Amino acid sequence: MKLLDQERSADAPGEKEITLADVIALLGENRLLIALTTAAMLLLGAAYAFVATPLYRADVMIQVDSAPANDTLNDKLGDLASLFQSKASTDAEIELIRSRSVVEETVRSLHLDVKATPYRLPLIGALVARYVPVSTPANPVFGMRSFAWGGESLDVTQFDVPAMLYEQSFKLMVGADQAFELRDPDGRTVLHGHIGALAQGMTPYGPVQLRVHRLVARAGTSFNLARASTQLTAADLQRTLDIGEKAKQSGIVAISLEGADAARTAATVNRVASIYVQRNVDRKSAQAQQMLQFLSEQLPQLRADLDEAEAKYNAFRTQYGTVDLEAEGKLLLQSIVDSQTKLVELQQQRSALAQRYTAEHPSVQAIDAQIVDLQRRQGVFNAKVAALPNVQQQALRLLRDVKVDTDLYTKLLDSAQQLHVLKAGQLGNVHTVDYAEVAERPVKPKKALVIALSGIVGLLLGCSIALIRSTQNRGLETPSEIEGAVGVPVYALVSRSTRQRALQQAARGGAAGLNVLAAVQPDDIAVEGIRSLRTALQFGLLKSHNNIVMLTGPRPGVGKSFLSVNLSAVLSAGGKRVLLIDSDMRRGNVHRYFSLPSKPGLSDVIGGVEASSAVHRQVLPNLDVLMSGSVASSPAEMLMSDSFGKLLTQFSKLYDVVIVDSPPVLAVTDPVLVGKHAGLRLLVVRHGRHSAAELQESARQLSSAGRAVDGVLLNGVPPRASTYGAFSEYGADRAK
Repeated sequence: MKLLDQERSADAPGEKEITLADVIALLGENRLLIALTTAAMLLLGAAYAFVATPLYRADVMIQVDSAPANDTLNDKLGDLASLFQSKASTDAEIELIRSRSVVEETVRSLHLDVKATPYRLPLIGALVARYVPVSTPANPVFGMRSFAWGGESLDVTQFDVPAMLYEQSFKLMVGADQAFELRDPDGRTVLHGHIGALAQGMTPYGPVQLRVHRLVARAGTSFNLARASTQLTAADLQRTLDIGEKAKQSGIVAISLEGADAARTAATVNRVASIYVQRNVDRKSAQAQQMLQFLSEQLPQLRADLDEAEAKYNAFRTQYGTVDLEAEGKLLLQSIVDSQTKLVELQQQRSALAQRYTAEHPSVQAIDAQIVDLQRRQGVFNAKVAALPNVQQQALRLLRDVKVDTDLYTKLLDSAQQLHVLKAGQLGNVHTVDYAEVAERPVKPKKALVIALSGIVGLLLGCSIALIRSTQNRGLETPSEIEGAVGVPVYALVSRSTRQRALQQAARGGAAGLNVLAAVQPDDIAVEGIRSLRTALQFGLLKSHNNIVMLTGPRPGVGKSFLSVNLSAVLSAGGKRVLLIDSDMRRGNVHRYFSLPSKPGLSDVIGGVEASSAVHRQVLPNLDVLMSGSVASSPAEMLMSDSFGKLLTQFSKLYDVVIVDSPPVLAVTDPVLVGKHAGLRLLVVRHGRHSAAELQESARQLSSAGRAVDGVLLNGVPPRASTYGAFSEYGADRAK
């Protein structure tokens, strides 16, 4: 008899769709798993937030001037200034800051390639040390004097070891009176020393030198000391330095670094900035020195040319006297002087550029083009001079040479003097705006953010686990799936009950009183499903040869005892005289639902005890109960006896319905033996717990005695899995 045809069509394989309501219901069913996962992740996040090493951030701000640093000086230098001054590129300056030369000098000057850390107790030592003042060594905890408990510091200015021992951990033992002892990675004593003095020792790989500048620690405290490669340390620092322009085209460069030691981190970025700024000044001074050297080489020759020109002009005046030039001649003279002066200056610039660039460089080619143009103009001027009288021609040429040489010499001499000032002043185009200060608060980990993210991750992880569990190894859930597996109808769907869970916990805890859901909470959703089973049984018993109903399950935990007890209560409430028998003589627990003793019971009656003295009368109106009885050594033999069959026949005549709660069929053979005497054999299965093979094997074993399974009871169905889940509380409010 198939009572759930209306659900079978809705649950046909291949037609089931997962809706948002299904997902929400699934997450609700797994709320305990989700809550535990979230709580676990919150605890892990909180542990990390409070145990992780805090990181401090140090920032330096540098301004890069794109314009020349001294406009007045550059005006005086004129075109010569362009030979060693160029517009600063912020990107180029950033790469200079990150350059190996700057970083390696920082590593060497601050001894960053020497790693000195106090020897602390694992896990908790560093945590305890955070709350100790920096300059005061803490007293040892639990007498463990070799560990550092906070406030210790070690400043090493020299630690030279063979390259084979790079990154190897030495141990420095603090002694009395500022003395110390150094042990190699194998535990051998390498050297003894005192603060401030250079100590030397020998290892199998070569000599070791150590100079300790400052040591603050208790006698007996140990430090881990290691020397790293300077190049590798610099490479690591290059990777960790965060260098960038604060705003686009602002010319403000920020240098940032994060580290566990706030003071050391601030000192590192400050040193990087100082070295970079000094190198910028040195580079400008070197350029000024290069130009000064060039001018120094040119000035003697220019002075000689000037003296020679003046001598020739004076000789001309002695011979011809003073020659007055006409206005046109004076104008021509000035043009020739200006052109010639400019030409000589360009030729000098080209000579300077030729030391740095090839002839194909754009700067050199630009000067070459100007030189060609001036030479063309000089040709025009020379043609005009040739048209003058001979005396005026000679006077003009000699006066031109004097003026040109005088202008050139004066300009170059002034430029040389200004270059001396530039070199002495050490002017650069970068300067530090803000130096880093020792940070008082760490920037990482951000405790609130870590804990919040941990909670979110835990929530998502819990939901993911719940969803994955629902899709992986999913057991049979719908009546159509179960009927397709075992070939018998599903008599009823019994919903999951939170109230029943509370009753079961109370029963297991030994709480006195009635723990039968149908009697305590008759309006519960699960009881409604059992009432539908009562209706199905009325039709099923009409076709059976007796009124004995056996309930069993594939394995423990499917809820067969719960259904047996509550089905008996529902039947008795409907006016039927019902006897409930607990045939699980190994682990029977029906007595807990009624807070009654488990013996005498079935095993005792089969053994000869009077049934009338073993049956508990009227535990509920119209309901009698026969408990499992004393623990039997061989329950199967008892169930195979004629006494058991006669007993069931006797009870069948005395009651309208006899409900027999049997052990799991896949665990023992007892249900097969009981099933021979039952008119209806019902298999209780749990929603989503069983595979088709498990149910098929259960049905096969029950059929081995010649009596097949008559129906299946689907227990523990969540509301989302029932077509009528939305109406499961219909009438509940009125019942209350």
